[in-house]
Amino acid sequence: MNDVKVVAIGEFLWDCLPNGKKIGGAAANFCYHAKSAGANAILVSAIGNDENGKELSNELEKLKIPHQLQISNSYPTGTVLVELDSAGKPTYDIVNPVAWDDIALTEQLLALIKQNDLDAIYFGSLIQRNPHNHELLKEIIAHLSPQTKIIVDINLRQNHYNPSTLLLCIEHANILKLNDEELPIICQLLKIKSDPKELFNYLNQHYQLTLLIYTCGSEGSHLITQGEQNYQPAEKITAIDTVGAGDSFMAISSILYLKGKALQEINSKANHIAAYVCTQSGPMPILPEAYLSEL
Repeated sequence: MNDVKVVAIGEFLWDCLPNGKKIGGAAANFCYHAKSAGANAILVSAIGNDENGKELSNELEKLKIPHQLQISNSYPTGTVLVELDSAGKPTYDIVNPVAWDDIALTEQLLALIKQNDLDAIYFGSLIQRNPHNHELLKEIIAHLSPQTKIIVDINLRQNHYNPSTLLLCIEHANILKLNDEELPIICQLLKIKSDPKELFNYLNQHYQLTLLIYTCGSEGSHLITQGEQNYQPAEKITAIDTVGAGDSFMAISSILYLKGKALQEINSKANHIAAYVCTQSGPMPILPEAYLSEL
């Protein structure tokens, strides 16, 4: 599967960093980095009928990311206020509600997700913070072709999640990503030991998980499948900001996995890209040709 086709449904916004605003949002970040890995990645989101929305749309056109962008007259374009600590680790103030909280299941979107050649859809837990999108995703999942895989990212931000949104994620994911801060919360919800292998085994046996992506920041990353586990230490870097690093890791690793690459290669390449993102400002830096040629 070389030309992976994936639809990412979710956040598209301005990350308002100390040095200015940067195009971002988990779904948009995923598309950007999935495209770097050679995927045909299509963004589905919503922007406000405002200046921020027009600027975001223009930036997306420059990046040549295919998209279905809905225009909301009820809500503004998404913004996130980002503060960074001395290590570049962010804290987020995510404005609520915004346009991407109210994505509609249009005929155009329905046609997109029902395509027989669609390899995967991507969404996260954050996109479900308001009930409308939670119901939207349930409808979308019901309309998917049997061969379409579901890629899910757990993003536990502030109070923007609840048990029902997390259960939708873990019950339907074929590929699931979470980090060391999120693991105990998910395992507590399932009433199992807080251990990545234990979580994989539970979700593999009870649901349909085939790959668990477990990231631990400076402590490295683990990829777990039914027959194999791979650990990769984190690269030693000086981080400017880590915004979007997890999204880049998720995109590279899931696309390479769908292409049938070995776990060691996947983990190494995803780690390398994520480390570079940490050394740049914003979640969508221009990747050097040497990095792209590795993918």
